[in-house]
Amino acid sequence: MDSLFGIGGNELIIILILAMLVLGPEKVVRSARAIGKLIRDIKSYLTSLTGELKAELDVLDEIKEIKDLKIK
Repeated sequence: MDSLFGIGGNELIIILILAMLVLGPEKVVRSARAIGKLIRDIKSYLTSLTGELKAELDVLDEIKEIKDLKIK
């Protein structure tokens, strides 16, 4: 993975320096933590959602198999 959202390493460093100048070091750290927590929460939600969808699709497959057996 060479870039994050189309942003290369050099651009990311410039953005971080500008953020530090605008927000200050303490707010940058707080903001980074908040963004990290948000990303973790989103990943957790998506993992949970994926698991639930897979379980539902498995149930639908089982129902289809039972229906196919009854038809034959």
